[in-house]
Amino acid sequence: MRGITLDGRLYRVRVVYNTMERHFALQSGVNESTMLSGRHERDLLGTSYSYQMAIEPDPIRPGDYDAFYEAVSAPVDSHTITMPYGQGQITFDAEIQDGSDTSAGMVAGVRRWHGLKLTFSPISPQRRPD
Repeated sequence: MRGITLDGRLYRVRVVYNTMERHFALQSGVNESTMLSGRHERDLLGTSYSYQMAIEPDPIRPGDYDAFYEAVSAPVDSHTITMPYGQGQITFDAEIQDGSDTSAGMVAGVRRWHGLKLTFSPISPQRRPD
């Protein structure tokens, strides 16, 4: 990845090597239940894919990291994010609950941050049953 596209803007930040995780969850509706026979019946709404990763600044673009941090920490309901999916990409509306990063001090007059940990959770399933 050459950055992260969030809400239509490309931020030149780096995903820390080997930290991106993709999770899936089968989302059930209100009609899911165990029948009188004991058989469990599902009411599948679809599959949701969430992404967890650590992000660091591109050393030549520390302002992009600062802008990205401001964007993901903004008090908004959701963001539109583009993530890798298989050999392509997936774009979806996601919410962010929280995040954290670590200060690495000042280097050449620039405050360095690293390891911003985020989880992008979809606000609705990305795949629906046939």
